[in-house]
Amino acid sequence: MSFLDDMTLGRYYASGSVVHRLDPRVKLLGLLVVLAAALVTRDPWAYAFLTAALLSVARLSRLPGSYIPRNVWALKWLLVVVLVMHALLAEGTPLASWAPWLSVEGLTTGAVFAWRVGLMVASATLLTATTTPVDLGDGLETSLGSLSRIGIPVHELVMISVIALRFVPTLLDEARRIMKAQMGRGVEFSGGPVARARSAVPVLVPLFTGAFRRADDLALAMEARCYRGAEGRTKYRELRLGHADAAALLLTGGILACTIAISSWS
Repeated sequence: MSFLDDMTLGRYYASGSVVHRLDPRVKLLGLLVVLAAALVTRDPWAYAFLTAALLSVARLSRLPGSYIPRNVWALKWLLVVVLVMHALLAEGTPLASWAPWLSVEGLTTGAVFAWRVGLMVASATLLTATTTPVDLGDGLETSLGSLSRIGIPVHELVMISVIALRFVPTLLDEARRIMKAQMGRGVEFSGGPVARARSAVPVLVPLFTGAFRRADDLALAMEARCYRGAEGRTKYRELRLGHADAAALLLTGGILACTIAISSWS
């Protein structure tokens, strides 16, 4: 159950910090900048700078110190797979005489790619922890609103994304409750990979059943409230950029510039 306990992606953490009060469009832009910077460079020093920047923003957001690392650690097996696959497939200097199939260059490349995945997970976790799903949807819809002029249903796509994001913590909590109930009935969730895969069946079946039931209830509730898409809808709160948002935009630009400079100097 450690994965379910550690994974908090999609869960909003209310602390009332200055980062929480920023315009969601600014935070979305910050996420894109971190993702772009992590994708265009492989320099470890640039990754170290991005890691320090993310941890500083997390501290400014008044998040618990283990909040971001816990989410990255929850995907440790994915990071291990990325590391091992690069170490096995890349050609180069053998790591040791007893392990000629592992290359030093492959391990280095795998570690960089695993670090990249960790940065992406950390930045996404920071965004969802400091932005409510409603604000995130408003920011996405406002940012992509011009695409509706060419026939793209922006409102509907954003609504689907926000609902899916909102269901992530709900499904994690439901899976945790199902696992506790199955453990009370004698189901073992320990052992090898085959045993773990078999024990997952008693969890996945009721989990998907409950997810479909929740989706059906949500559809009925939206129809009962006469939801008909974006046509004729207005905003209760209009998004406006303030002084703090301008400062955050300058800081985001500085982070991108520093990342590019570090990559070019290394």
